Amino acid sequence: MGGKIGVFVDFATEDDSVIAKSEFADFAKDIAMQIAAANPKWLTREDVPAAEIEKETEIIVNKNLNEGKPEKIIRERILPGNIEKFYKENCLVEQEFVKDDSKSIATYTKERSSAMGQNISIRRFTRFEMGEGIAKKEENFAEEVMKQIK
Repeated sequence: MGGKIGVFVDFATEDDSVIAKSEFADFAKDIAMQIAAANPKWLTREDVPAAEIEKETEIIVNKNLNEGKPEKIIRERILPGNIEKFYKENCLVEQEFVKDDSKSIATYTKERSSAMGQNISIRRFTRFEMGEGIAKKEENFAEEVMKQIK
């Protein structure tokens, strides 16, 4: 991604011998590219803070109420589907694999683990983006000039 995004992925394996295999390197690269491209916020749905689900629920309910939909229908039918969509967009293992959208990252991981004869799992990841987290100092040029004049 133009040298502006970096990804760290921590994998768990049954033994370290699999790490030396080119198949593992390809798998690890695919997972890192997935994280760079799809920008998941969490690994699994269990990692999503309850406050985040509450916030998303409030947004979905309010949006649908404003569209005139009955609250019962929203909570029984619309909300569950929207929350599932939220998980699929924001949790790495539930995301569609960018190289093959017919499978999730969980499915791809199981397939690759089986092909390598190892139980491989993703323990955690971190995505870094150049400039992320840097607050730009806001300057008022006119004020600065006035200070210089005085």
